[in-house]
Amino acid sequence: MNTIHIESTYHGIHILSTQPAVVIYIPDAIPVSEDLNLRAARLNDADDLFKVVNKNRKFLRNHLPWLDDTNSVSDEIDFIFDQSEKAGRLEAMLFLIEYQGEIAGTLSINRIDQGNRTAWIGYWLDEDRCGNGLMTRSVSVLVDVLLNACSFHRVVIEAGIDNIPSRAIPERLGFRKEGVSVEREWLYDHWIDIVQYAITAKEWNAQG
Repeated sequence: MNTIHIESTYHGIHILSTQPAVVIYIPDAIPVSEDLNLRAARLNDADDLFKVVNKNRKFLRNHLPWLDDTNSVSDEIDFIFDQSEKAGRLEAMLFLIEYQGEIAGTLSINRIDQGNRTAWIGYWLDEDRCGNGLMTRSVSVLVDVLLNACSFHRVVIEAGIDNIPSRAIPERLGFRKEGVSVEREWLYDHWIDIVQYAITAKEWNAQG
């Protein structure tokens, strides 16, 4: 594959890299609708984000393994800083979901395979905001941006086998179920199976 050298500024960090002729990038802000937006997390969001996490701690603990590592605003600052560093290297991206001007959850690009132009995404939402289609709308717009505006080839979503609400989103959006990894993730006191879904740009655009 022919390659070109790309020089750009991202999150205030200057990047010089060798990429395929189709360049991958990620915008800092993505509008979903008039009252729903995605934007990159900043360090000064740590306090508000931690409040939402702490409020939903019991709810999120049913399916997400990282709650014991997020016990203070300082932990949240460290996490946002780490994600910002990874964003600068185009390795990951932490978006806040803002609904009516308030943080309602996160929608993350957890991993990027630049060589194969593939992104793995994950998400969680404030329990009080669930059931209104906010996450489905947000994921749909992010996937469309990644596959069309950003030149990604493939998007992957993984969810615990018993996490039915999270699994419903890729199923609703036309992702393929690619398989189940048995006992792949440790969830506090037991192993859980993980279901993998994926969709390519060609498949996504064929849905109309």
